[in-house]
Amino acid sequence: MHQQPPFVSNAQNGEDVVLWRALGHLPTGTYVEVGANHPREDSATRAFYDRGWQGVTVEPVPAYAELHRRERPRDTLVQAAVTDREGDVVLHVIPESGLSTLVDEVSAEHARHGFAPEDVTVPAVRLDAVVAEAGLADAPVHFLLVDVEGAEGDVLASVDLTRWRPWVLVVESTAPNSTEQTHGAWEPGVLAAGYELCLFDGVSRFYVAREHADELRARLSYPACVLDHYVTRRAVRLEEERAEAIRDAVHWRTRALVGWADSLAATAAPAPGDDEEVRRLRAEVVAIRQTLSWRVTRPLRGARRVLAAVRAAR
Repeated sequence: MHQQPPFVSNAQNGEDVVLWRALGHLPTGTYVEVGANHPREDSATRAFYDRGWQGVTVEPVPAYAELHRRERPRDTLVQAAVTDREGDVVLHVIPESGLSTLVDEVSAEHARHGFAPEDVTVPAVRLDAVVAEAGLADAPVHFLLVDVEGAEGDVLASVDLTRWRPWVLVVESTAPNSTEQTHGAWEPGVLAAGYELCLFDGVSRFYVAREHADELRARLSYPACVLDHYVTRRAVRLEEERAEAIRDAVHWRTRALVGWADSLAATAAPAPGDDEEVRRLRAEVVAIRQTLSWRVTRPLRGARRVLAAVRAAR
């Protein structure tokens, strides 16, 4: 029987693996991600986007928002911070990280650990306004992700979860860069709205709407594991880099051997023993060409020749 390729996880802690286990049977779906950060690296929605899903990504950091516009055009990007109030707010940005925060105390803690937050004024919006503007107030939303470095309670307070009913909620519930759990401040409201806790994965808590609990509870009850048949994007990248290094090593070793053999063969007055050395080098070249790595890299060498011809024709 043909085996499906493994699921490639982009998420930081396997959140996308758990969500795919629960929701991957759907032909397509919709998500809302608050605190979307990078559109690819450590993204819990990227694997869904690559499989045809789409939704709303909310990201206030300008550099990451611009990356979302370029890399994920099907998504609706909201470049703002989600809070329980509207207007402008000060965002403490830590460039090239997922640590930017609205919370002054969290920013001060980052500074004590050697980071240098940069204060940026950004617009603030309520989550209920975001979903209404996107036309999702009465449409099925299969999961909501909230990861806003300490301000999760403000996000959840900005929408009525008794009326707007994402099937699954995934909310970061530990203090930034810490195992300290923070859900006590906002979880009672989530439970009172008719959501059931299924899993704490060490970083985030997973909840399911009461009306979908019988279908999804069991699939959401345990973290990503070997039975999920997945690999991480980092592992894929490392394997690609390793394969490229092997291809390059074979290529340059073969070029060197061919060059040595040809140089010896072209010698006008060979010294005693040169013929034997030429034969030895040529035999080694033949042996290399018979190896698995040489055969595997044949398409790559052909592509390089085609590319060289194209460049020469310009």
